[in-house]
Amino acid sequence: MEILNAVKNNKFIYFGFDPRAENKDDQWNALPNLSASNDGESWSSVANFSKLKGLRDGFICCVGDVYYIIGTLALYKTSDFKLFTELDLSLIKNSQYTDIWAPEFFKDKDGKYHIIYSATSNGKRGVYVADFDPVTDKVSNAYQQVDVDCQSSIDPNLNFMDGKYYLWLSSARLFVADDYLGRYTEIATNIINDPKAHWYEAPEMLIAGDYLYLYQDKIDGHVDGVADSGYMVYRKAKRVNPLIWTDEQIVKNDINMRHGSFLYNDTKFVRYPTYEMPKNDFKKVVTIKALSLKQELPLNCILWSTFSVQWAKNSTYQLQFTAFDDGGLAYNALLSTEGTITFDGQQYIIKQVTPSNQGANSQVQVTATHIYNDVARVRQYEVREGTLTYLPQDVLEFYLGAQNKDNIGYTYSVYGDFDKQQIQNLGDTSGKDMISKILSTWPNAIVYPDNKNIGVYSSQAFEKNFGQRIDYRNNAQGINMTIDSTNITNKVKCFGKQKENSTDNNKVEYYFQPFFVEDRKSIATWGVYPMENISDERFTDQESMRRYARSQLQVEPIVSLEVTANENFKPIPGEKRHLTIKDIGFETDVTLIGYTWYPYNLDQATVLQYENLPASILNTQSLLNNRINDISNLAQRALNKAFTATTTYYSREDPTRYNMVRVGDIWVRPLNSKGADHGETS
Repeated sequence: MEILNAVKNNKFIYFGFDPRAENKDDQWNALPNLSASNDGESWSSVANFSKLKGLRDGFICCVGDVYYIIGTLALYKTSDFKLFTELDLSLIKNSQYTDIWAPEFFKDKDGKYHIIYSATSNGKRGVYVADFDPVTDKVSNAYQQVDVDCQSSIDPNLNFMDGKYYLWLSSARLFVADDYLGRYTEIATNIINDPKAHWYEAPEMLIAGDYLYLYQDKIDGHVDGVADSGYMVYRKAKRVNPLIWTDEQIVKNDINMRHGSFLYNDTKFVRYPTYEMPKNDFKKVVTIKALSLKQELPLNCILWSTFSVQWAKNSTYQLQFTAFDDGGLAYNALLSTEGTITFDGQQYIIKQVTPSNQGANSQVQVTATHIYNDVARVRQYEVREGTLTYLPQDVLEFYLGAQNKDNIGYTYSVYGDFDKQQIQNLGDTSGKDMISKILSTWPNAIVYPDNKNIGVYSSQAFEKNFGQRIDYRNNAQGINMTIDSTNITNKVKCFGKQKENSTDNNKVEYYFQPFFVEDRKSIATWGVYPMENISDERFTDQESMRRYARSQLQVEPIVSLEVTANENFKPIPGEKRHLTIKDIGFETDVTLIGYTWYPYNLDQATVLQYENLPASILNTQSLLNNRINDISNLAQRALNKAFTATTTYYSREDPTRYNMVRVGDIWVRPLNSKGADHGETS
């Protein structure tokens, strides 16, 4: 299952071979290999497959839950990469054609599968196509000739993209046609091959969202006696312009990746961080560096009891403190706006320095925001026009990738499972707008940085559970509840994939008619709250889209708790704890979404903000609000009553239940609901 998990949970998959043992006496030695990557550039070997009998030029194709692997000259299928079934390829192998090599699968515009390959007939090289049926696993109609001037070029690679067929041949020759059999027209690109290389072969174009990758074998003959020894290089281009490519770069792996194929996992990019229970400590030294200086000094002029860190999910991340004039360089020269403060391994940029009149000495109030907020200084001036489909990493790459020369050192990481969403006219905005776009497009996303690395997490990936509890009166001294209905959505109209070949050009036809998804229970409770229409070209099945649309609704308000702990400790963003309020017999799991922490003031309890209370709590919200407040303030109220004059209580319930009454106090009990609501008697 480890190999299958790697295939499903990595963004890029390679299947080819490692020529590690090739030599002048065995020039064709090949060990079939599968490798994985999350950027298409740096790879890690996952598994070797000696059982595939030295298969060269391997090409992998996924059809449902089945993976087909074809090479020179064999064909296999597997569902788990442990058991392989060899399929019949004799129709291609047993023929009058010679020098048959590098067969690959491709899918035409109608969704049918074919095999494309090179072969020699009567001393002339050509490109040919066979049909393949993944239902029967049968190869048929072999040696359909492709109308292309291949000359001496080999290793065909064919993709249907944006209404056209793009055919690559060795030496990075690119052809285009309206039909997969041609006629193909050669088109010029900006690719210039290295004149020091003997030759280039095995071009493989991978479509990865809005970007293209072109992998090639660069032959340099570095193995003595092996003329076609070499290594793999790659280039990148934008999908909208497959003629302009970056300079070649060497593919990085712990094996020598050679002629193979690539899968782009366009539905999942799933990485989950590994969490360990952290220690309740931190780096005590606070340092500062001014904007114009390289020197970094300890910041010792802080009134340590005032130093606090505030974090709120997808909102605040900052520190605040009061500093005093200790006569040192840090206070008088470095403590200024845009200076960098480092605390507990994280950097913060000073945004406000406000003089304070408190105390005899000169003092200032300092506010510094986490450095990730300065991503607002990044600008993407280009625009991807039209309505296109994205994952969060696609948006991040567009703004923070190497192609944006206006980036200032920001990187990104994505954790968890996200669905593709449509965005219109992405670009010509700042990095701050980038984050806003991600959060509005994927409402369940959580942005949490590590200095200049922007981490985007799904809710599931962000949560961590170390088995800790919140027990009111035991390790928590106060609890307040907030209920937010701002983002309720309980009705949406759904549009699936449009049919490409409509009989009526004036009428848009879908695989299924647009329909509404609604949550009747939510509507009955809260009223109708429609969300923006969902239009998603991935769906040709109505029921699948129905399930997806339902998952996008937020059918109930968000309930959050503010908990004042009994002690000072370092909070853990995203930590899930089990909440117990024994006084009212209530238990549930809650997730930390915000905090205020005074790391240097042990007398100041940590304040924690939690969410993810179950909706059932709303059925008793009045009870909870009232009783939690009563319980939290019981002692103080009792003391207040003990030292005040005679008190008159207006209530239906006996005041002695919740209050410390005194002799002489008066209890007025209303006789009807009107009187109760207005504090009147009758």
